[in-house]
Amino acid sequence: MNRSIVLVAIAAALGLSACTSTPTPAPDTTATSSSAPSSATPPTTVVTTVVTQTVTNPPPPPAKPVIGSFGYGGLKLGMTLQQAQDAKLIGPNISGEPDTFCTFHDIIGTGGRAYVSKAKGVSSIFFTADMSSDGIGSGATEEKLKVEYTNLKPSIGSSYTATADGNSNAYFHFLVGKGMVTTAVLNINGQDCHS
Repeated sequence: MNRSIVLVAIAAALGLSACTSTPTPAPDTTATSSSAPSSATPPTTVVTTVVTQTVTNPPPPPAKPVIGSFGYGGLKLGMTLQQAQDAKLIGPNISGEPDTFCTFHDIIGTGGRAYVSKAKGVSSIFFTADMSSDGIGSGATEEKLKVEYTNLKPSIGSSYTATADGNSNAYFHFLVGKGMVTTAVLNINGQDCHS
């Protein structure tokens, strides 16, 4: 038994020495002249390069604007026509009328529209259900409107109004027909562009 342990220890030592010994370089076989003095080939050097690369995720796309108590994304109630155009959310005047009192504009890429008053700035923003975070707008059901806007008050005809949360200078107005919201608009108080 002791002999087995000694043999295993010797085999292990020989194995370790074989793993840690420096290899003898091979003789240089590229010499072309026998008269040239023989020189030993220098040991081969291994260079390891570690490359690190910082990977960054691209920034997320800008958040889709939504209708709120103060406007639609960067388009805010009360903005002048120039400020509204600079927000790059409205197109040119589509009313076909001279812009004496108000201009009417498509909200680019949405199906919504906005009135801009000379006196009050952006005064009304008409919006679709796709322009809101809660799915309320033109095209939503009247039932969903009543669930989402618990502060609705009946108004003239088949319409409702609701105060704009946190903005005492604005209110929402919804027209309904056949159980659907047909018009949804955020108005500045005293808007002077439409009835």
